[in-house]
Amino acid sequence: MQVLLVWNGPANAGERSILVRREIPLLRELEEQGVRLSVVLFGDVGGLRAELEAAGIEAQLLAPVLPPSPVALARLPAAVFHLRSVIKRFDPDILEGTEPMPAIALGLAARQRRVRGAIVYRRQHAGGRRRLHVGSRLAARLADRVIVSSEAMRRTAAADDRMPLDHIEVAAPGTSEPGSVASDDVAAARRSLGISDSDRVIGVVSRFRWEKGIDVLLRSLDHLSDTAGVHLLIAGTGPDEQGLRQLASRSPLPVHFLGHRDDVELWFVVADVIAIPSRRESFGRVTLEAMAAGRPLVATRVGGLMEAVADGETGLLVPPEDEIALAGALRTLLGDRDLARRYGQAARAAFESRFTIKHMATERRSAWERIMAGVRKR
Repeated sequence: MQVLLVWNGPANAGERSILVRREIPLLRELEEQGVRLSVVLFGDVGGLRAELEAAGIEAQLLAPVLPPSPVALARLPAAVFHLRSVIKRFDPDILEGTEPMPAIALGLAARQRRVRGAIVYRRQHAGGRRRLHVGSRLAARLADRVIVSSEAMRRTAAADDRMPLDHIEVAAPGTSEPGSVASDDVAAARRSLGISDSDRVIGVVSRFRWEKGIDVLLRSLDHLSDTAGVHLLIAGTGPDEQGLRQLASRSPLPVHFLGHRDDVELWFVVADVIAIPSRRESFGRVTLEAMAAGRPLVATRVGGLMEAVADGETGLLVPPEDEIALAGALRTLLGDRDLARRYGQAARAAFESRFTIKHMATERRSAWERIMAGVRKR
């Protein structure tokens, strides 16, 4: 099977490090499973192409960057023109564009060339602005099939993009085995923030955007004010950072902003419980990273989180936007170390049985095979 993947390149080093950690192991495993891959990047300010090539993955760089904004429309003809020549050289069985604008460019280029392969739109978002919905709908119409990460997202995509369910495939995500973390490093990290051995830590790894619900989590701390020795660690960056810092300044509990971190494995282990208070979520790769680290979760009942987190087994699920319920779930796990440990062990077992990179690669390859079998070649 020959697969052409079309992505927007990372805009900075932070985005590159996330893609290196999450995507390169997947691509390597797919090649181990007999898939021949080539990656096309629209722009690459963050320098992903060099990382791909160092990993032995064929990568090509095209000049136009296609962000989810009106400026991408002016760049679309050039993107389509360049993609047509790439498609001609590679002649893939599967042509997959990730997110709307790359998928639109790919769909237009492939249909102009009347390719033999199947056109796939990999949808990752769970919602967004009107222009994102419009772009997603067009990407879905230009594709033969859509791939999403969960059954919840399958239903969402069908409604939002006005697609029949049988045109949408589910391929569950996964994550890499985390690196080992030394106990001395954990102790040093806690000391650097003034966290004692007896203190309890809530951890968050997230982009600072409205849909991630970090503001709800910060407000929930008001309901934990009578719980001594609790700290909140937040790793990440994003456009809402200033407002979140202002909200945190009024918190009755210590809140530590860690910025972007390349050593997230360490901070998962520093935390006693991981909070994922999203208002919407397609699946949440951070969820899987926390499970791989053996950490219990408190998450909201939205999107793929309901499929990833087994309520009362690997973590606790609460309604979105409910700071009181969120605080109550956090209090339960922070106050019962044995329960938190059992949930963490169950989360690790779920990762091993369902969400490794090998599982993820098998899911994606199987979805591509189903698409190839179900799509009549042009």
